[in-house]
Amino acid sequence: MGDWVHNGNHEHRNNPHFANHEDWSNWVKSYYQEIETYDWVDVADNLRGPEALFHRYRARLIRRLVSTQLPLGEILDAGCGTGLNLRNLPVGSVGIDINPRNIALVEERLPDHECVLGDVEDMPFEDERFSGVLCTEVLEHVPDPHTALKEIWRVLEPGGVLIGSVPARSPIWRLRFLSSTCPAGEPFHNEYRLNEVREMLAFYDVLSIRYAVFGSSVVFSARK
Repeated sequence: MGDWVHNGNHEHRNNPHFANHEDWSNWVKSYYQEIETYDWVDVADNLRGPEALFHRYRARLIRRLVSTQLPLGEILDAGCGTGLNLRNLPVGSVGIDINPRNIALVEERLPDHECVLGDVEDMPFEDERFSGVLCTEVLEHVPDPHTALKEIWRVLEPGGVLIGSVPARSPIWRLRFLSSTCPAGEPFHNEYRLNEVREMLAFYDVLSIRYAVFGSSVVFSARK
């Protein structure tokens, strides 16, 4: 997908208020750093709206993939949010998120995990540190998902595995406005077909890729 493609229903890169991609990217990131307050754990655990069932189903699916496909070693949750997946990873796993409020929540909830404030497009980790990386429901919000995937490649050790998910191109996402908790001011929300995800993962060895969660997500695993 080209750098200026957008499939969501909000502001996007072609907005005339932004002179260039860098300005647009900074605006997107400022939303997640300064405005966004969504708590995936609270929504899932307390059944706050029908989207809670989606979060729970996705978390179970990711747990199964982690247990069967990730090699032993240190694991990174790239875009960990408030800890929905990170809390199910082994003690000592690492989370990174761009939102300082998320970091504070994760540090309180998961004291046995390391949590780092940072950008998945430019992560503060040394090369080849992790044996496995999770990146679930993150790339659709990232200004440049190709850059994020290259960063994940960089921090994965040879033979390391990435497990991820993105929203699929499904009519269900047209109903997001009905959600009682969905952030109304979210900049954009990309959706993907299988072939588009394969294209983004072209420099990985794709192990599996399929539609999941009632066709609303594309779930994949890939090896460096």
